[in-house]
Amino acid sequence: MKKTIGVIMAIIVVILIIWAVSSKSPSTTPTSTEPIKVASLLSLTGGASAWGENAKKGIELATEEINNAGGINGRQIQMIYEDTASDPKRTVSVFQHATGIEKVTAIIGPLNQTETASVIPLIEQTQIPSIAPGFLPVQNRTNLSNPVLIWTDAESESGQLAEYVYNQGIRKVGVIGTLDAWEQTVTNAFVDKFKALGGNVTDVEVVQPSASDMKLPVTKVLATKPEAIYFGTYYQFVNSSKEVHNLGFKGKLYGIEVDDYLAGETSQWTEGLQFIAPDYYATDFIKKFTDKFGVAPGMPAGQSYDSANILFSFLKKSTDQKEILEAMKDFKEYQGTSGKLTISSDGRSHLPLAVFQLNGGKVSKIESLK
Repeated sequence: MKKTIGVIMAIIVVILIIWAVSSKSPSTTPTSTEPIKVASLLSLTGGASAWGENAKKGIELATEEINNAGGINGRQIQMIYEDTASDPKRTVSVFQHATGIEKVTAIIGPLNQTETASVIPLIEQTQIPSIAPGFLPVQNRTNLSNPVLIWTDAESESGQLAEYVYNQGIRKVGVIGTLDAWEQTVTNAFVDKFKALGGNVTDVEVVQPSASDMKLPVTKVLATKPEAIYFGTYYQFVNSSKEVHNLGFKGKLYGIEVDDYLAGETSQWTEGLQFIAPDYYATDFIKKFTDKFGVAPGMPAGQSYDSANILFSFLKKSTDQKEILEAMKDFKEYQGTSGKLTISSDGRSHLPLAVFQLNGGKVSKIESLK
């Protein structure tokens, strides 16, 4: 009898061991066939909607490609698009909806600096993995590895433009910017670098992003007799460049990250304007994007496509948020459609840059920068 009981107990122990081992499946193995929820927080309406729509298309293409290839460990990606409306308060609201109601595994976005800054405390509080095709100064970030920023450092970018302008023989520059956070960054960094090189910034005029009349600030800048004007603004690029033209300025024009929309809107008065921006996207991405959407990719479609694929690479290893966050700490470079992204030891993201020129409302590259 004792022998029989011993055999039964041994069998039970073996069964329990097998059950315990089998229940500890690795994190990379899906525990269900439910889709993996990801939210993209994009400015689909409002002042930055052109960028938001470009970003959405890039993310949509990346999501379609991975789902058509079988998804991640047999699970499809369910991409949820949330409209931030180019507004920080709404960005906070849609972030809370995505994390609290939709229960997403990770976040892509936001796009602009003000929106990103608005959710940094929430990212830290919720510890949700975030990949943003945008920029935020390192001094405004509590965690340099979350979010991962897939946009070139704005301070470095505008500093490189200042050096380019100085090397063109320009010594006197007037500057126009706005109170938008990103535009303040690219205005101040340009001014500081140009002065450090020995150049003379004759005047800096900063206005509200929504200002309707640019005649007075432009008049003030032109009164200082600059050789060139630097537009450190997206929101006021159209109005300010038109006023510069209307007031008869004949000098050089420079800008930063001018997209196809701005180029087309200002084609009658920005001929020859040069600007700095991330270099051209990879040829195969341009073809795939154009074949799907019928238009060429505009900024930041490529960076958003890369953001999605970087997130997918983390999800392939694990869908556990803590494990994703650990992997993000070691993320230092990525070869994507936007070129080679590198993250320096001080947490700044860098992408290949180039100088472009406007001719007849079209953008053409002058040279790549090193």
